[in-house]
Amino acid sequence: MKKLFIVLLILLFIFACVLIWYKESFYNVLEIKSPSCIVIDLNHNNAYDPGEEIHLDGVEISFNDADNLSEEEKFIFNELAKNYVKELFFNKKVRYNKSCIYIDNKNYIDEFNKSGFNYKTSPDKYKGLINYIRSNDFYIVNLHNLKAHKYGCKFALKAENYGVFAKELLPLKSEMCKLCESRGSLETIAILPNIQPAGKIKIFYTDFTTKLKPDKNCDISLCKELLSRIDNAKNTIDIAVYGYRSVPKIETALKSALSRGVKIRLVYDLDRQGNSVYEDTANLADIIPDSVSDYTAQQSVKNSYSNIIMHNKFYIFDDEAVITGSANLSSSDMSGFNANTAVVIDSPAVAAVYKAEFEQMFNNKFHTLKIPVSGTDNIKLDDSLVSVYFSPQDKITQNHILPLIKNAKKYIYIPAFLITDRRLADELIAAKKRNVEVKIILDALNAHSKYSQIKYLRTNGIEVKAENYAGKLHSKMIIIDDEITVLGSMNFSKSGQNYNDENVLVIRNHQIAAGYREFFEYLWGRIDDWWLMYIPRTEAWESIGSCTDGVDNNYDGMIDDADAGCKPQ
Repeated sequence: MKKLFIVLLILLFIFACVLIWYKESFYNVLEIKSPSCIVIDLNHNNAYDPGEEIHLDGVEISFNDADNLSEEEKFIFNELAKNYVKELFFNKKVRYNKSCIYIDNKNYIDEFNKSGFNYKTSPDKYKGLINYIRSNDFYIVNLHNLKAHKYGCKFALKAENYGVFAKELLPLKSEMCKLCESRGSLETIAILPNIQPAGKIKIFYTDFTTKLKPDKNCDISLCKELLSRIDNAKNTIDIAVYGYRSVPKIETALKSALSRGVKIRLVYDLDRQGNSVYEDTANLADIIPDSVSDYTAQQSVKNSYSNIIMHNKFYIFDDEAVITGSANLSSSDMSGFNANTAVVIDSPAVAAVYKAEFEQMFNNKFHTLKIPVSGTDNIKLDDSLVSVYFSPQDKITQNHILPLIKNAKKYIYIPAFLITDRRLADELIAAKKRNVEVKIILDALNAHSKYSQIKYLRTNGIEVKAENYAGKLHSKMIIIDDEITVLGSMNFSKSGQNYNDENVLVIRNHQIAAGYREFFEYLWGRIDDWWLMYIPRTEAWESIGSCTDGVDNNYDGMIDDADAGCKPQ
């Protein structure tokens, strides 16, 4: 016993030494003044003190004189270099000695000199950057009032906080400085496609590239549809939502439906401590007394994975119609601030499938306590075949999504909140190797996660863009060969398949798949090719609108100007 005690003391001592070594050897980066001037918190006090400004002689921005770059091109080149360095150091602790800074055990000077900003050390990448600059129109944007200026305008660099944007990245609400051009607003290059209903299925999507601030007005088509269905319900409404953030018109409609005798039931998510991810969920449960959360089921599920959630977002009206998709019942999703996809299906057969799943949850059978619902495959609706799957019972990725990827012939397009499932990533890489075109757009916040497959996919030749807008790319969609659309509430993660309550639709309909493909191509065109290589910070000038939207986009407790990424540079 005495020997065991001594061994434990030795282990604790070693652990303490390791902690002290880590704290003293790894530093936070406080500011990027330029690629060759980095401010490091050498004394670990989270303050910029004398002597913490590190000047690096080996970092050099250089141009090829033969290119005859204009002053404007050199300015843009330098701005892109600053952006690259900010991305490189984002959310990273570094090691430092008198000669260099190390990021993830890589020499920063070496990494910079391979990036293309020094034509002598990386001529091919340098040439690509010059071609990128010369093939785009760039504007200098005041990030507070969204005024866009051309290089050389006397107002261009007067803003304390500005960003340099290629034209196609500018939000539609940007206004051109009157001294720069006579027209009052910037035109958009891409045009949002107009997807028409396909028989008994109506399609909805939201464009987060033009909605740069959330509101509670319920004035987008999806929210109006939900409102109309509530107002016209005659007998029953069953609601399964992850949580609730106030949308006043929806509350008023639900109260009115209850007062006219409509039976409304609700299931929603609570964690193991009894908390909801959204602040107004308890208010919704008060409005709908006939409600059940998964809190009790959370306690009974024996699993080491603690963050199991009821993540559905579906509504059943009079046992005849269903609304489902990726949009939460929240002001950010119901205003179009986040990008989502959803469908309305008028079908008693589909409604019956969702009703069977709802009844299980309403009777406190959540997560692994449920049993599979029958009759979910290939429901015929006019020219569509609709299959409905539920997590965790149906093992959706393994049993249904991966086979679709394996059989793709022409293309696979994915606009998604996240991809962390390695099996899905491997199958997408295999599709690419057999000459299927694979393109992916991922939400930037989740792309920064250590579990994200973005680096693995990019390394293996998949084109993956990280979006750079204020709102979240919240859809969970796959479009294949203008024939198949996969959408629903399930993120492409192991927890989405194996633990959470989720629903996913597989719709076989050419019109719907082709329409959603156009929507994907629209989003792809609104995100610059720069973000095929890098990942933007989610609350900083490079994420359009994120410094003026009143939202804590990166969940660090700081909003807009209070966040380091939005402070004057």
